[in-house]
Amino acid sequence: MLDILIKNGTIVDGTGSNRYQANVGITDGVITEIAKDLDIPAKSIIDAENQIVSSGFIDIHSHSDLSPFFVNYKMQSKLYQGISLEIVGNCGISCLPTNDKSRKTITELLEGALALPLNGMVAEDNSITDYAEHIGRCPAATNVGLLIGHGTLRGCVMGFDMRPPTKEELQAMADLLDHELTHGAFGMSLGLIYPPSSYGDLEEFIVLAKVLKKHEAILTVHMRSESTHIFDAVREMLKVAESSHVHLQISHLKLIGKPQWGKADELLAMIKEARSKGLEVTCDQYPYTATSTNMAAMVPGWAQSGGPEAMCQRLAKPSKELLTEIKIEMERRGGAGKVLIVSTHDKYPEFDGVTLDKAAKALNLEPEMAVTVLLCAANGGIPCCYFCLAEEDMLTIMREQFICVGSDGYAFPFDKGLISTNPHPRSFGTFPRFLQITREQQLMSLEAAIAKITALPAAILGLKDRGTIAIGKKADLTIFDASQIADRSSYTDALRKPAGINYVIIDGKIALAKGEQVGEDFGRVLLHEQY
Repeated sequence: MLDILIKNGTIVDGTGSNRYQANVGITDGVITEIAKDLDIPAKSIIDAENQIVSSGFIDIHSHSDLSPFFVNYKMQSKLYQGISLEIVGNCGISCLPTNDKSRKTITELLEGALALPLNGMVAEDNSITDYAEHIGRCPAATNVGLLIGHGTLRGCVMGFDMRPPTKEELQAMADLLDHELTHGAFGMSLGLIYPPSSYGDLEEFIVLAKVLKKHEAILTVHMRSESTHIFDAVREMLKVAESSHVHLQISHLKLIGKPQWGKADELLAMIKEARSKGLEVTCDQYPYTATSTNMAAMVPGWAQSGGPEAMCQRLAKPSKELLTEIKIEMERRGGAGKVLIVSTHDKYPEFDGVTLDKAAKALNLEPEMAVTVLLCAANGGIPCCYFCLAEEDMLTIMREQFICVGSDGYAFPFDKGLISTNPHPRSFGTFPRFLQITREQQLMSLEAAIAKITALPAAILGLKDRGTIAIGKKADLTIFDASQIADRSSYTDALRKPAGINYVIIDGKIALAKGEQVGEDFGRVLLHEQY
């Protein structure tokens, strides 16, 4: 007897091949049968008539590191998108490894990004082994794979010092990274606009990338610039890939600010040239024209040295130079009128959901001075949305088959009583929106679109038993209505379920049925060493 029989569905298997009609049988978490006339008794039967059956969507760029650990905090916003696996620890910040030197500051950074109090959660997870055990006690709604944040590594060894590492410190970082890779991390992430990762240099990155290459693990990067100096930023990372032969994954590829709009083809040409020379370079993107990050991203790196507390001391009495640099970065991101404040952590609740120019006017301050006041009030952490991207660039990047999809978001519940903020809609609608855009804009076939969110990220991560539909593969499956799938979230009302996702199966267990969570969480930590 089968555990699950999926009948009457149209299979898009992730390989790019044409869709076909067939039934799918699942036993013990594995796809065991695929046949048009399959009719074997099963414990559960799903009628997928007029539905697409695909492999589960893989969110290669996620920040849901700590989402499973909040009490009554279901990871619904990712599961309801059809996601079966999230890769966390991106942008140079992971919740592990930590030690007494780094734990307080890493907690502050994560709290600022999440706009939620962590209440000591980071203290419980000093290594990937601890994290996996913790997930076992607090199951996640999706499977989770981990990257080690370079900033977190640096914090463990050097704190938040803005300087190159000594030979001994660099070796300590390499040894720590090697240990976490040996125990199952999928790679390392760089966050080169976020201290302390941004304090690293080319030599440091190459040494650590060679450790990654030894484990056939990936290097992901939030580049040093995505605006004025974006081409230099790409060159920097291509040098790392060329020197180490590591697989480079450029995170959320985009062009920030009007002066860069229209340069997507030029940017892609640079990456394609590197690929033509044999470098392993892939990318991801999210299908929105607004970015989202901490307001502190507008503060120069030198002013963030020492961590959030030290930064706030400088912001409390800002120099003319500091205010000038904040203003310049603000203008790069479209100006104060294009910066939407997501949450002030209840310090200035009247400004939540308000643009920075209006908040500054209410405070009777220039916008750059308002940044210093707001950040000081919120201990250095205020999430914002920045409306600074061009849709045509987004579509140009989306067409490329070596670029997959990553939400750059967190897993949230839909219960507004549990969320004190209105997050970027990418946490709720990235994957449905991607499929909606490719359908409405006729950018590519459904087969090609599905490959970009299943087989491509699986290949990048080295997941040999996931990402496509075939006998013997793990039963991570998403069943959806291709004509109806759509993002319903918005910048003013993000906590809305997408349309069209009907079933999500994770390791052979039904996690979402008829568009609703079944009530149990089946996710676990996937370890790279298993592959």
